[in-house]
Amino acid sequence: MKVLVTGATGFVGSVLMPELIARYGASAVSAFVLPEDVIPATWRGAGVQTFDGDIADARAVSAAAAAHSHIVHLAGFISYWKGDEDRLRTVNEDGARSIVEASLAAGIERLIHISSVGAVGFHESGQPADETAPFNWPADILYMVSKRRGQDIIEVAVRERGLRAVILNPASIMGPGDHNSATPHNELYRRISRGPQFGSFAGGLAIVDVRDLVALILKALEGRGRDGESYLVIGANLSYRDVIRRISRACGRRAYPFPIPAPLLIVAGLFLERASRRTGRRPLLTAAYGRLSGWTAYYDNAKSRRDFDHTYIDSEKTVRDGWEYYRDTFGLS
Repeated sequence: MKVLVTGATGFVGSVLMPELIARYGASAVSAFVLPEDVIPATWRGAGVQTFDGDIADARAVSAAAAAHSHIVHLAGFISYWKGDEDRLRTVNEDGARSIVEASLAAGIERLIHISSVGAVGFHESGQPADETAPFNWPADILYMVSKRRGQDIIEVAVRERGLRAVILNPASIMGPGDHNSATPHNELYRRISRGPQFGSFAGGLAIVDVRDLVALILKALEGRGRDGESYLVIGANLSYRDVIRRISRACGRRAYPFPIPAPLLIVAGLFLERASRRTGRRPLLTAAYGRLSGWTAYYDNAKSRRDFDHTYIDSEKTVRDGWEYYRDTFGLS
């Protein structure tokens, strides 16, 4: 087995790569990264081969895929700002297209495509949705639309061109190992650790431990899961208030997570987006995220538990271990 990992320097990649190196050896693992990405010294020291390029550059991706037997496609972009529409399309859609062409040209034995719960529909009632739920996210939630289109590209290639691929749809990823202090859950750790947290989004979301996602990727590389199938990767369904309560307990802080009505956040998002058009700066909140804050989008993990013979990590442990990693890595300043 020789594995190529795209987006290898991100949160999931930083947890996955050491596991792959330990399991298969550094010579069997390669990374496709952006030219400006910082490559961990441990990878270079172990002899991991890296390929620089843009995930939407079909030639660069094809050159990297050659001589590999498996690909783990982690590269993706998350944003709820309309100003990022072009980048969302380039990374999440054109990137998927590049991966398909590279996989077919190289005769890849299995592609593991990391999609998102955002590519799957949800039930407004809060009932957990499974993989068959029709996509029903609004067209102006651009991240979800781009992930759905990217997944469609993979699924069409499976049906019509014989691509061998398994699709994993993870929930919001938490847990230890995220070296970017600015990601949403690390920002929550920072704010809550500084003092009492007041207010919360009104809805709910699904989360998953990064270690669970990595475990399912490893199982998929070794034959678990069925070609052409998608799998929701879900550790727990929680209200936003419960997420804040869990983080507060882990940090030893108080929390008062009263729900902030979504319409207020939508108005605030619209105002900040208008301001961003003048300043050119990314808004702290968008109208799309304001809408999202009031929805309860829960998902069912029964299929992944069954086909991967997997037991998910308890969400309390996920939050606690994520906090301890944040504290030890970034401190309490």
